[in-house]
Amino acid sequence: MARLTPEQITAITMQALQRNGVPEKQAKIIAGATLAAELRGVTSHGLQMLPVYIERLHGGGLCANAQPESRQVSEGMYVVDGHGGFGQVAAQAATDIILEQLAQNRMAMVTVLNTNHCGMLAYYTRQIARRYAIGFMAANTNPNVPAFGGAEKVLGTNPFSVAIPLREDCILVDMATTAIAKGKIYEYEKCGRQLPPGCALNKQGEPTCDPKEAIDGLLLPFAGHKGYAISLAVELLAGLISGGGYSKHTYSLHAAADKQQNLGVFLHGIPLKPLMEHGLYEQKMDDFVRILKESKKAAGNNEIFLPGEIEQEMEKAKTAEGVEVRDALLSEIQKL
Repeated sequence: MARLTPEQITAITMQALQRNGVPEKQAKIIAGATLAAELRGVTSHGLQMLPVYIERLHGGGLCANAQPESRQVSEGMYVVDGHGGFGQVAAQAATDIILEQLAQNRMAMVTVLNTNHCGMLAYYTRQIARRYAIGFMAANTNPNVPAFGGAEKVLGTNPFSVAIPLREDCILVDMATTAIAKGKIYEYEKCGRQLPPGCALNKQGEPTCDPKEAIDGLLLPFAGHKGYAISLAVELLAGLISGGGYSKHTYSLHAAADKQQNLGVFLHGIPLKPLMEHGLYEQKMDDFVRILKESKKAAGNNEIFLPGEIEQEMEKAKTAEGVEVRDALLSEIQKL
């Protein structure tokens, strides 16, 4: 294992992208999202994605210098066309619109179409929460999941994120609607590890813990029909309503490198200042967190964590101590 500083991860990411035709401004945005994922331990959305992106650049499925185009469609409502470029660039353009409106205490909603994989959603919603606002983001992906009771891929892993301000940071929810994210399965496969039970089915519709079988098979939603319902909602918000692709009208990140993924994003920012003065909000949140933290612990458990709290502590440690990266992955990136 190599241990890299945040500065080294940023430099490696930008060099790999720029040497494969990505303009510096866009490479910097992608590097920011990549570093954030590595620091928070979401390695499935970090450096591991660079070989995939570069393969798609050369295949034509990613447009290296696409410029997102935005337009206002109504009061507080905007649409961003990613023009087949990097999802991180389009998602950041959407986030910037939200931040501009929040500066004026205005609620804003942005949909994104004609885009690709945008990385870790928490990277964007956290930016919103830091402006004393609630951030919500949903993104659809290509089909890997059956409808509840079905046996055919019709829904994506369809992640969503919610960020709610908490003192200097936020309570941060970021999760796929499947029992395990697709990127994690590729990570398990590369590391030769078995999946936890209940995550996937093989091509014959039988339960499997083999990541290779899961990649070719089907992923299962978390909590059965509940995860299915939330995944369906994300598909409609991010895909259909955005004007982008949905269900079978989208393409895989890890296949069909000559086709853009045709994905969509739904992003919403809600300013809290019109609802509650900042000082009062912090008092109430402190009380709420205290109630949670001081509540009775289950047997064998010594601490209750808030969503995103473990990742925040990991981020502090990795920023100070560096990030461990597999030698094989680092060698693959350096060759690219």
